Amino acid sequence: MPNTTARCFILTALLVLTICPVAAQAAAPTPPGGDLKVTLAPYAWLTGLSGTVGVRGAQTTVDSSFADLSKYLNIAGMLHADILYRDTFGLLGEVNYAQLGDQSSGKRVSLDGQMGLFLSDVAGFWRVGTAALGKDGAAPASLDLLAGARIWSLAMHLKSDSPFNSRSIFRQKSWVDPFVGARVQFQLTDAWKAELRGGVGGFGISSAITWDAMALVGYTFRDHGTAFIGYRAVGVNHSEGSGKDYFKFDAVLSGPVLGAAFTF
Repeated sequence: MPNTTARCFILTALLVLTICPVAAQAAAPTPPGGDLKVTLAPYAWLTGLSGTVGVRGAQTTVDSSFADLSKYLNIAGMLHADILYRDTFGLLGEVNYAQLGDQSSGKRVSLDGQMGLFLSDVAGFWRVGTAALGKDGAAPASLDLLAGARIWSLAMHLKSDSPFNSRSIFRQKSWVDPFVGARVQFQLTDAWKAELRGGVGGFGISSAITWDAMALVGYTFRDHGTAFIGYRAVGVNHSEGSGKDYFKFDAVLSGPVLGAAFTF
């Protein structure tokens, strides 16, 4: 994995991890009583990758589902951090990193070696309100509006074979997409909860478009711990340059999510 992508991953992970204590310290003068809620959620995203990647005129199609993980996933790490202040506004940060091995082959073009993929969301959100649903209002649902930035860093090798030329091409690219979205959280029972989240971005500023969608169901197994499972998909259409500077990543990452969330 290239040093640039590694530094990007480490710095963003440290940012997500340090947001929580910094926010807690800033909120210390406020009276106790649940003004600040912090959630940390390490999780596994069993992601597949499908789409088109291209570098310097070499282009190939990738189609690897999460069921093929044992063949191409070398290492992965995911972490979500969420801060809510006085049930009104907050911050969220998410770090995803995957190092992928040989996984695709197209007509005279193939992915050669490894591809490092880093994806991070950093956003602020405003809680529009909470509605009491269900019998006697026993199932509250909250709506959050989000706005932030999605950070991408991708490094890959493409191998181009032809009767007259064989070459291995390496390219590393990083970019940032703005995005907006919404999140709805449901407290179904005392133990069961659910979450829906989605958004869209890019707007032609960096990528033509990026989008994401996620659905989760969780079970609270102790006062501060919730196990969850669900499904997540993130798409992007990013291309730039021409000739030797050509770069294209038009792909969808999708697959099951499972992990545990700890709230303080």
